[in-house]
Amino acid sequence: MRKIVQGFFMLMLSTTLALAQEKTVSGTVTANDDGLPIPGASVKVKGSTSGTQTNADGKFTIKVNGDNATLILSYLGYITLEVSTKNEVLNLVLQKDNKSLSEVIVTGYATKSKRDFTGSASQVSIESAMGQPNASFDQLLQGQAAGLNVKTGSGQPGRSADVIIRGQGSINGSSAPLYILDGIEILGGDFSTMNQNDFESVTILKDASSTSIYGSRGSNGVIVITSKQGKTGKLKITYDGQTGMSRLPENQLKVMNTSEKLFFEKNIAKSYPNRTDEDYLRLGKINTNWNDYVFRKGATQSHQLALSGGSDKTTFYTSLGYYNEDGITINTGIKKYNGRLNIRHTDKNLTIGTNLSGGWSDYNGTREGNQGIGSPLNNVLWSLPYEPVYQDDGKTFFGNSTESLLFGDWVNPVEALTVNISQRWQLKSTGNVFLDYKLPWIKNLSYKINMGGDYSQIEDFNLIPNGSQTATQNGIRFGKLFRLNGEVERALDRRFSYTITNSLNYKTNLDAEGNHKLNTSVYYEYVRNQGRSFNFTGYGLLLPFKNETGLVEGTAANGFIPSVGGGFPVNNAVASFFGDVAYSYKNRYFLSLTGRNDGSSRLSPANRYVSYGSVGASWILSDEDFFKNINFVSLAKIKASYGNAANQGGIGQFPYSPQYIGGTYGGLGTLQIGRLGNPNLKWELKEMTNIGIDAEFFKGRIRTSFEWYNNNTKGLYFEPNVPSINSAGAAFTANAGNLQNRGIETTVDFKLINTKDFKWSIGANYSFNKNTIKSLDTDQPLLLTPRSEYQALQVGSPVNSFYLVQFAGVDPKTGNSQFVNPATGQLGAYSANNKVILGTSDAPHNAGINLMLGYKGIELTALGILSGGNYIFNKARYNLEWNILADYAFAANGLNAWTTEGQITDFPRITESTRRFTTRFLEKGDFFRLKNIQLAYSLPNSVLTKIKIQGLRFFIQGQNLYTKFKFQGWDPEVSTINNPTNSNATVEGAQYPSLKRVTFGVNLTL
Repeated sequence: MRKIVQGFFMLMLSTTLALAQEKTVSGTVTANDDGLPIPGASVKVKGSTSGTQTNADGKFTIKVNGDNATLILSYLGYITLEVSTKNEVLNLVLQKDNKSLSEVIVTGYATKSKRDFTGSASQVSIESAMGQPNASFDQLLQGQAAGLNVKTGSGQPGRSADVIIRGQGSINGSSAPLYILDGIEILGGDFSTMNQNDFESVTILKDASSTSIYGSRGSNGVIVITSKQGKTGKLKITYDGQTGMSRLPENQLKVMNTSEKLFFEKNIAKSYPNRTDEDYLRLGKINTNWNDYVFRKGATQSHQLALSGGSDKTTFYTSLGYYNEDGITINTGIKKYNGRLNIRHTDKNLTIGTNLSGGWSDYNGTREGNQGIGSPLNNVLWSLPYEPVYQDDGKTFFGNSTESLLFGDWVNPVEALTVNISQRWQLKSTGNVFLDYKLPWIKNLSYKINMGGDYSQIEDFNLIPNGSQTATQNGIRFGKLFRLNGEVERALDRRFSYTITNSLNYKTNLDAEGNHKLNTSVYYEYVRNQGRSFNFTGYGLLLPFKNETGLVEGTAANGFIPSVGGGFPVNNAVASFFGDVAYSYKNRYFLSLTGRNDGSSRLSPANRYVSYGSVGASWILSDEDFFKNINFVSLAKIKASYGNAANQGGIGQFPYSPQYIGGTYGGLGTLQIGRLGNPNLKWELKEMTNIGIDAEFFKGRIRTSFEWYNNNTKGLYFEPNVPSINSAGAAFTANAGNLQNRGIETTVDFKLINTKDFKWSIGANYSFNKNTIKSLDTDQPLLLTPRSEYQALQVGSPVNSFYLVQFAGVDPKTGNSQFVNPATGQLGAYSANNKVILGTSDAPHNAGINLMLGYKGIELTALGILSGGNYIFNKARYNLEWNILADYAFAANGLNAWTTEGQITDFPRITESTRRFTTRFLEKGDFFRLKNIQLAYSLPNSVLTKIKIQGLRFFIQGQNLYTKFKFQGWDPEVSTINNPTNSNATVEGAQYPSLKRVTFGVNLTL
């Protein structure tokens, strides 16, 4: 009995001592990047099972045993923190873990850890890219990822870029990547009406393991975009704004000024033998620099107001954006207005949400990428320097049959840009709703449905006033008198696509220790594309209204009969069943399998369905015991993948069936074949192999990756040349030939200095792609490239290879051009039979290099891009050196034209007929560009606390401030508007220069 009493008192004593040591600790947890509280952060007592979480205000309360206890705080995306409980009230700040954030790969269907990801993917540095002012998001991707070849093509506001991933994989089919926004397919080239500041992440998927789950839509790579989501916590208000100026770069294709042109006409071309000295004196007093009138200093401003926040169950993000850019060509520019609302709600096992956005753009532009004599961007080069812009009254534009030497072949470019109207309006809306439900009766099984759509409506309006030079030219020069009195053109194009994806996901551990993990998903997806368009042109703009009401009624007597047309309706769908399986062993060995079956309404019922899949594996080599003594290696990972995917893009609606168009025969309306059908047409099939190594050294201070890939496209979509049928140039699409893209990609990131106050990092990416035609399924050794008169297809050569006669300089004795005979190697006269295959227009070498240098609140960043190995056929230079156009404005190179025997020059005599299809006008497209440079300053926290705001940052940045190239033109990234299937092939003339821009901006967080 006495022992029981003693035990009881000892128990009471120990309990009393324990209660005396136990105390309550409270605190607040905030984030270092934005100062906001972090709800849901884990707070645990080290060495015990006791723990809690922070509430919506980032606050927590927990009981600990004495002053010597340690709390462990953790939250996804932030560095884990351990703190002592000596103080009872703690104000704790978690540091953002940039490494952790970069370890997440967003595939569109799921979010995966980079550690166990077996595919090839690159993540775009979203902050540096989105901060650049540009009306079209795809232009901002340039230089941001290895294997991503982006050519901006034009400086015209709102112009989309040409984007290719790992080389051009088709001839007549589409080589454009698939764009996914919040799990929904969106139309590429439509980004000028979207707000890139609303994007949270951008991931480039490149190999079979990462893209085959998208099936036929992802055969050319996938660009996955996610929009910003709200975070739990107090309301956060941000304002981002910037304004600046832009200017014209220098044109390396020089034209003669007045004194040079008059000297050229008098002594070299001898164009005007009857011109007197008085005429030369009179003309010499006029020296018009047409650039001063056609181009101007542009202006840019952008503003965005965003609000985000929410509770532990419901979060939201909403924004309003405005962008206004005046182009460097007069009367060109874009204004766009955007809005977004994203809401997410979670209640126990159910998560629902929606992402909605809408935009409107008002665009004024001008034609480019053509050789038209009525195009202002051609005439600015062709206009004579001794002809004025205005007549003597200073108001009326110069140029008519009695005043201008060039009338009939010339339109005053200032008048064309000022008087003519070229407008475009676009309405763009994207959105999705989703439901994610964790089924309670089966652990780790969840169901998700994601439904959304992409709507785009484009309206074009063009007007040529009665009495303008353009109207006069259209009526007289082209022999269409009904166009003499002006015209109005309007077109409307509407596109709508929607995506419905249902999925089941199951994840489990296959053993008690958790060494074997399995994650599998099955999907059913339906994608529908619909669209319609119409256009009309009315003639006889005689009434005083600058729209359709200004047209007079068309009759047989006046000839003002309007023309009406419309494109073939878009109406196709793809239905798919697919699934993936991901297996891991000891979080060290990883295996992924993907299988998919697609059915497309574009192809005939016999060839409508196709199945394919992929396999990928990776090994964390650095986790092995034999690797642990190599201390300087933080991570070493080997990965490989193989698979295939099909392509049915770019072949029209129903190419298996003949299509008819309207025509006339004997003065009567009739139908004729516009396109032949091919019921045997099948899918293009691309086989992809990828091998890669990822490594980190010195605790992540150096990160590098290297990948080798081999992609083979079989059954290429190709349009053979066929005889005309019923007077129509009918064509059809066939499967003919194989194409290979093989290359390497490497990325290196250095954190040279990473202290609290001073940071210095350098990153670079490089890619090389070799494109080779393996077969053409034809007996002909060479085929002319469709829609390109300068290029040809040949087995063993790249797509878009130039097919020209080799120019070998000028004979000093005669002044004649000399050309190479490839059969003999001898020099001689021009012969079309001496054409040979030369370099390609697609750059095989592409690289990007970025720099970040920071000291306390000051930060300097820079992005440079390199591109090389390609050639450009310079049609704009050909037009300025064509001997027939010697009376126009002429290239300054013409001053070196051969005139006397023995003269050494590379410019032949002016009296020689200029040969176009030669390498004389083929130039290297290599360039280096300082794409963006930015200097920023962020106010320190001590100042922010006093003025009671969360963040304030000022910056100044410049775009395209320096470009090094040898190409004779405005810019080596030439326009490809008229030649979308042959990326970067030629300068068609009428190039809208890429601008140099400087902007000032501010980022404010309340």
